Amino acid sequence: MNPARPPVVRPRDAASLILLRGKGRDLELLAGRRPLSVRFMPGVYVFPGGAVDAEDSRPWPSETGAETLPPRLRRCARAALRETWEEVGVMLGRPAPPAPRNGSAAANAYAANGVAAAFDLLTYVGRAITPSTVFRRFNTRFFVADGEHVIGEPVASDELEDVAWHPIGRGELSPFRDVSRFMLAQAIAVREGTAPPERPLMCTVRNKRRIRICREGIRA
Repeated sequence: MNPARPPVVRPRDAASLILLRGKGRDLELLAGRRPLSVRFMPGVYVFPGGAVDAEDSRPWPSETGAETLPPRLRRCARAALRETWEEVGVMLGRPAPPAPRNGSAAANAYAANGVAAAFDLLTYVGRAITPSTVFRRFNTRFFVADGEHVIGEPVASDELEDVAWHPIGRGELSPFRDVSRFMLAQAIAVREGTAPPERPLMCTVRNKRRIRICREGIRA
C-alpha cells in the first residue's frame, strides 16, 4: 500500500517590496538576511515583506493613490508597506498633514511622522506561488518603488539582520533564492521601462518552475 500523500497546504496571500536606488554599477537594493534561528529560509537575503493580514483591508488614515490598484493588489500593497516598516523601519510616501492615529502600528507611524503612504509610487512587478511541497506556502505579489521616496534610515529587526542598502550593480546578494533573483531582474526592467506589459506568474508545474502570464498584471 502506498503511503497517504501529505495534505497540500493552501498558499497564503503575501506581499513584498523591492526598493531600488541608483543606477548601473551604483544600483542598490534595500534588503536583509533572515536569521539562522528561523525555520523558514534561514540565512537567506530577502526583500522586506510578509503575509497579508486582515488589517490590510482597512484604509490607513494617511494614504493616497489607493484607487490606482484593484482591491486585491491594494491589500497586498498595504501589507508590503506595513511589513517594510515593521522589518526595516522605513516608510514610502510623501509629506502629509497630521492624521488621526487609529489604525495599525505602521499606519500610526505614518500618521505620527506626517507621511502619506503613496500607493501611486508602487509598481506591480509580478506574482510567485511557493511549491506545494513546501510546508509554508505563500502567494506573493511583488512591488517595486524608487528609493528616493523612502523616508527614514533602515535598521535591523528581529525578522531581518544585516539590513542595508546593498550594492547589487556589480553582482547579486548571496545567498539569494531563485524567486528573488527573478523578481529583482523583473523589477529592474520595470524601473528602467524595458519590461513587457504582461506581469509574470512564477509557479511550479509537475515539479518544474514555470513562468506564466499573471492575469492580475497591470501597468501602474
